[in-house]
Amino acid sequence: MGRRALVEKGFPTRSNEDWKYTDVSGLARRVFLPVASGLGRKLTEEEISPFLYESPQWPRLVFVDGRFDRELSSLPGVVPGLVVASLAEGLAGGCGSFERCLGQLARPEFSGFTAQNSAALREGAFIRIAAGAKLESPLHLLFLATQEGAGSYLRNLIIVEEGAAVTFVETYASVESGDYFTNTVSEIFAGRDAVVDCYRLQMESPSAFHVSHVEARLDQGSRASFTTVNAGGLLVRNDLNVQLAGEHCEATLNGLTLVNGDRHVDNHTAIDHASPNCASHELYKAVLDGRARSVFNGKIFVRPGAQKTDAKQTNRSLMLSPLATVNTKPQLEIFADDVKCTHGATVGQLRDEEIFYLRSRGMSEDTARQLLTYGFANDIVEKIRVEPVRAFLDRLQMATLHASVVSEG
Repeated sequence: MGRRALVEKGFPTRSNEDWKYTDVSGLARRVFLPVASGLGRKLTEEEISPFLYESPQWPRLVFVDGRFDRELSSLPGVVPGLVVASLAEGLAGGCGSFERCLGQLARPEFSGFTAQNSAALREGAFIRIAAGAKLESPLHLLFLATQEGAGSYLRNLIIVEEGAAVTFVETYASVESGDYFTNTVSEIFAGRDAVVDCYRLQMESPSAFHVSHVEARLDQGSRASFTTVNAGGLLVRNDLNVQLAGEHCEATLNGLTLVNGDRHVDNHTAIDHASPNCASHELYKAVLDGRARSVFNGKIFVRPGAQKTDAKQTNRSLMLSPLATVNTKPQLEIFADDVKCTHGATVGQLRDEEIFYLRSRGMSEDTARQLLTYGFANDIVEKIRVEPVRAFLDRLQMATLHASVVSEG
């Protein structure tokens, strides 16, 4: 099905409204081949330690160049109803819930990249949390790249059953710099009254290409939060679609982009209010320096009958350079009359009066700029409930912002 959809649909072009501000023609012309089994570089525990957030005790699945590495992974002990495995093992095991859910949310026809992922479907993470189970430690999914010119095509399937609670941390990074391609698709099912927290950190090589597609379905009474941080990659496109399928669901979407140089990050979100009495909250921020480009397209769709919907969407961008570019497009489509829905977008630079105020208190101009930028971005970081991840991102943004201020000076 994936190959047929790829042939019929092809890769998106800028004539497609959803890809108007993101040119992937150069990426579409490239050929990124998966690393053959046994030919990839073998990493050590020491090499992956910088990506573990000083929490090596977390259960984790590690994938290197798109292939599951069992030796570097740390699987949880035997827990009734808990399945943490690679996708290849799930395909071989014939799990009933696996077969019912795989491919049901992320359809190949969504885009040429999703079709490409479906055609290459072979590896990724398969996780199922039994009804009522509450995992104390986050589950860490670590995806690392080592081979220049390689392509990783990853499919993640996450099933959280009724009343279960779990936190996921996804990390995409590279051990060495170089150009390569990561194409990842994730399907997330949250059962009735489930609680799901997802943290996605994209820290790819500055020369890498990254395309992701996440589809989540929330059943009655479930709550899910999604935090997306982009601090790497040359060309990045993220699609995050959430369906509130049952009553009294709640979805929170937060995003932070730190981008400089000549890099490009495109975030597309869609929240589908398919049932009444649901709430969604969305806040995406971007800090741009150099000739960086940021795109945000957020859509809130309220279906007929989805009364008592409460939805709020905000996008804010801070440009540290006059050469940076921002394209933002918040959207509301409402087909119900008893709702509270708001959206808004702002794009601007640091205010001279704020810098003057801090300088009058004894700060240098560089320190004042860094402090104001840090405060702008930290609004997202401080919302992260996993302390080791929050601390890591705090250090990362300080280092990134310091480099931007020094460069600007």
